[in-house]
Amino acid sequence: MKKIDLHVHTNFSDGIYSPRQVLELAKESDHGVISITDHDNLDGYRNAIEIAQDMDIELIPGVEISCLHKDRDVHVLAYYLDTKNKEINAMLKVIYDNRFHRANSMIDKLKEQGVNLDHEQIYERAGENNYLGRPHLAWALIETGYCKNKYEAFEKYLGEHCYAYVPKASPTVEKIIKVIRNAGGVSVLAHPYTLRNDEFIYDIIKFGIDGMEVFYAKSNEETVLHYNEIAQNNMLIRTGGSDFHGEGLDEEIFKSYSAPVFVLEELKNKLRGL
Repeated sequence: MKKIDLHVHTNFSDGIYSPRQVLELAKESDHGVISITDHDNLDGYRNAIEIAQDMDIELIPGVEISCLHKDRDVHVLAYYLDTKNKEINAMLKVIYDNRFHRANSMIDKLKEQGVNLDHEQIYERAGENNYLGRPHLAWALIETGYCKNKYEAFEKYLGEHCYAYVPKASPTVEKIIKVIRNAGGVSVLAHPYTLRNDEFIYDIIKFGIDGMEVFYAKSNEETVLHYNEIAQNNMLIRTGGSDFHGEGLDEEIFKSYSAPVFVLEELKNKLRGL
């Protein structure tokens, strides 16, 4: 049985590899089904369509959307959405623009503190779409000698308590779920364990989320069992993915990981209204 991975990133958001490189790696490691779920844009997926066809890999339309619930960062995966839908494309553009302006505002605030970072150098690190975020600024702070590591960068400059911090301007989870539904897609809560708050998860279930990423590659067995129980008790579909970005141990995780076969059936049944 070929492997399934429903959570993969390319250099069109914060991954290292191009869509072609990701698919070549998938082919090499015997993956049959992949979803490129770049953050807040569909360009990586669009660039991969013909390549995936040539490689005989089933490519599921997907995107990982940044949103907020009670001022907490939440990520929602959307699958099988109409990628030409005007509403969701407009929403993704707003999220991207907000992210871009937020990062540049933080760079400007760092400059006010005498911390000068090179915009162009940061853009180069941010991939094909200049998908900017605090990790890119942390990298720049380390590279230019202002900080020794990522912890120090967030503690001194980028954390919520710091002068240079700028709050996110993202839509609510409830809004995103509605937009995904209007685009004919299936909504799934990404890596639920990162919320560390089951009350949040039950709020999101009430908003009408379709599923939960139960079989997340970086979860332990206890976590998987916990969210599997919540999903089944609340009639949610279950998905799984490696959340591949290409750094560190990511490549080995990606090569060996596969979601259970039934997740694909649950996802397709949900799409068909079964």
